[in-house]
Amino acid sequence: MRNNLLLIGLVNLCLSTSAYALSPDEFTSLEYHVNTGVGKTLPYATDKLTPDFKEAFSFMKFDEDTTTKLVTYLDTPSRAFKAKDINIRVREHVTKPRKSKITVKLRAKDPAGFGDVSNFRKAEIDYTAGRAAYSVSYDIPYSPGEIDVKNVDIDAVFKLMKNNKAVWSLVGDIYQQNKQDIEQTLVMRTHEWEGKLTDKRFDDIEIDFQVWTPYYRQPRVYFAEFSFKGSSRDKARLEQANEQLFNLVNEVNLGKGHQGSKTNSTFEMSKAFH
Repeated sequence: MRNNLLLIGLVNLCLSTSAYALSPDEFTSLEYHVNTGVGKTLPYATDKLTPDFKEAFSFMKFDEDTTTKLVTYLDTPSRAFKAKDINIRVREHVTKPRKSKITVKLRAKDPAGFGDVSNFRKAEIDYTAGRAAYSVSYDIPYSPGEIDVKNVDIDAVFKLMKNNKAVWSLVGDIYQQNKQDIEQTLVMRTHEWEGKLTDKRFDDIEIDFQVWTPYYRQPRVYFAEFSFKGSSRDKARLEQANEQLFNLVNEVNLGKGHQGSKTNSTFEMSKAFH
């Protein structure tokens, strides 16, 4: 009888573990990033692409329209949320305010590392310089008239999160234990342009070019990258496009630009988290 009970317990443990681990097949969204420098082809914090930039990156054709967003992140100085592999981002879509949203992103090294998560909006794999980063994310819309990204009402942000049971199951306990200590990072401004490769093999893939700079221009740094998204069904072709884009960007030879996570770099630049 004791052996039977032990066997049942082991079976239940295995079933529990497998039920809580995400399958690799659930990561249906792929995103590729290629960092770059821009040299003197663009003024600092520009909201327009210059002829010099377009000439340097002539393998792309860009739309003239610019999309502007403001981004900040929330955590405690001790990084209580990061300790649980959670990022909280508040992003105001300045160009289209109705698209403003709070994003809660859970990260893990592989699909099995996510535990008991459900009802997420997107399971994604990000590729930068050949490295894969897995994430599951939840989006909560908000009105810029109610939450000012430059001076975030932290209680209001978490009140919105509380209306989403899946999100609150991730952040609720951490918030209750640390709500007096939660701070926001400095605010980053992003300017973004859509474009396509002139290479006919990949001219149906929409590629974004983004430049991130601190909203108040201090410290005086910038992050610039090309990125594009696609479905895991098209991974082989997306990998080819990424290789081509990487090679073309490096042929321009304006430097590799910022390397690593923009999120982590934003925290590192923010005084509240030192």
